[in-house]
Amino acid sequence: MIIFYIIAPALSYLIDQHYQPLNWFQYGDTTCYGVMFDAGSSGTRVYVYSWSCRENKTMAYINITEKTLEYKVEPGIDSFGKDLESLKSYIDDLIQFAYENVPYNMHKYTPIMLAATAGMRMIPTFYQIQIISTIRDIFRSSKFLFHRDDWCRIITGQEEGAYMWLSINYMIGKLGITDNEHALTVDLGGGSTQLAFKPKQNIDNSEVNLRIPNHNQYKIYSQSYLYYGIDQAKKVIFENEMKKLDKNNLVYQSPCFHNGYRNTYKYNSSYIIIGTGNINKCVDLINQYLNNDKSKCIYENCGINGVYQPEIDSELIYGLGGVQFMAEFLNLEEYTLEQYFINAVKFCTLSYEEIQQHEIYSKNKYSNGNYFSVLYVYSLLSHGYGIKQNQIIRSPKLIGNITPTWTLAAMFYQIAQIDCEQDSPICSTIMNN
Repeated sequence: MIIFYIIAPALSYLIDQHYQPLNWFQYGDTTCYGVMFDAGSSGTRVYVYSWSCRENKTMAYINITEKTLEYKVEPGIDSFGKDLESLKSYIDDLIQFAYENVPYNMHKYTPIMLAATAGMRMIPTFYQIQIISTIRDIFRSSKFLFHRDDWCRIITGQEEGAYMWLSINYMIGKLGITDNEHALTVDLGGGSTQLAFKPKQNIDNSEVNLRIPNHNQYKIYSQSYLYYGIDQAKKVIFENEMKKLDKNNLVYQSPCFHNGYRNTYKYNSSYIIIGTGNINKCVDLINQYLNNDKSKCIYENCGINGVYQPEIDSELIYGLGGVQFMAEFLNLEEYTLEQYFINAVKFCTLSYEEIQQHEIYSKNKYSNGNYFSVLYVYSLLSHGYGIKQNQIIRSPKLIGNITPTWTLAAMFYQIAQIDCEQDSPICSTIMNN
């Protein structure tokens, strides 16, 4: 069991005020900032958050009507194990974005953090250490506040899921609700996927205890699946199929590309992929990989690959990350799986030639590979996690003006652990008087 201690006496007050701006300080309205790096498998995104400066050791909070700034670069930091010099310029580019969006006089008060996820979990420990050590050195020499080494680290998948659950329920105002109406969150990255929710039943495994002093305590289920992110699943499924080919056959006819699609794929040798556009066969391949066979489940309910999972009893479901990207691609934001699949079928039944000529899809550089992706999201939610066909799923691009992501809770949890004079000039002024 993981236990998080989160100091947040201001949180319930924020919820009671329905996210209206608070004027705490007789010293005027002072804005503080935080810089958070989300180092994922496909790239690194930096967020610049802002909030009313703290006057004591509380959890910092944001007003969701305020826009959070963000900037992403590719590829993921896991690609730089053998090229640390390039990693430095890569990170410097992201830091420069933060410098430009945080007032100069606030640089020394602005925490800078990085949390790395599935991409870094999958590479050898030697490269993990080198990459994280290099970034820590860069952060130490920056103008920002880098308080301790664990402000730059690889987080566990279970932490990532718990942070997403906490962030979303914070942003939609559910942490002050005493009943069981809390949002379930599904997050999908390139390398892993996470499920977190507060079931009505007892949790037998994968429990995270979120303790918030002067507030509620939440026991949630949080589970992460490495290699079940959208990019890794695609890679493993395709390469497993290529292994079945005769050694002299370098042509792979894939049901998971539009009919008429043709490209090359490097795996041992250079293969030619030809799309056949068969939805049923593609879904079957994905479901085999997710391996959630209820007849073989040794628990009352199972998730992906036979792992223990309480049955989903939440009515409020948020699909985020890759789920949100694919829902948006299909022009959906609030939908059932039945509606999602109808839209997915409309897209997948188009030929490759029709995609190239389509008014919208032809302008999207990801359209050619999204045949697999839209079906993977459907199978992940339905077959992998067991979400029912008629349950409403929400996949907002923004909540208020802020991207719904786990980084919000991850950063504020860390800030709550330090004395506020380090990140708040107002706190410093109060303490020095």
